[in-house]
Amino acid sequence: MKIKYLKRPQSYGNYQANRVIWIVTLKNELLIKFNIIDEFGNLLYKITEPPETENYEMSEYALSAEQLTEIKNLSDENNPDFEWDLDDEEEIVFMLGNFGEILARRNWLARDSEKDDQVIVDYIFDSSKEVLKNEFFQVDFFAKGITEDEVIENFLLPKLIEREEMDTVIVNIAEGGVVDSYRVTIQEHE
Repeated sequence: MKIKYLKRPQSYGNYQANRVIWIVTLKNELLIKFNIIDEFGNLLYKITEPPETENYEMSEYALSAEQLTEIKNLSDENNPDFEWDLDDEEEIVFMLGNFGEILARRNWLARDSEKDDQVIVDYIFDSSKEVLKNEFFQVDFFAKGITEDEVIENFLLPKLIEREEMDTVIVNIAEGGVVDSYRVTIQEHE
């Protein structure tokens, strides 16, 4: 099978998540809390994602207009199929929560891959043509020495092709505390 695809690196600037807490409730639901900091360690905002919701709760907001615009631009570049409206407060909270949740996942991957002797691959399938619901992240582990291209071409793209309504995979590949993130979109396949 021949697959032509576009692999775009994802950029998150100098922003990081810290104090990331993943809590599984007694009802087996996931609650996430984290802080987003700048390159100097300054707290920009705190996010809580309550269980079983797609909404975020934000507190201790100390983001400048320039930082907000930079995060919007990074989000637009990483996901060109969606554009955020900085005039809508609910959309800003959702954008910052989404951006922060991605940073929280990268934080977890960096930490765990530092302790693990495997390559950790965290991914979600998506569509560039329509908004999908009920998708979730999946995690797989590979032996050290596997290349990013081998993970993408031999493992992720065949799985993506099986999902006819989807043409994109957003992937984080972590090894030894280093996380590389990509948006991979199928252009054509035979």
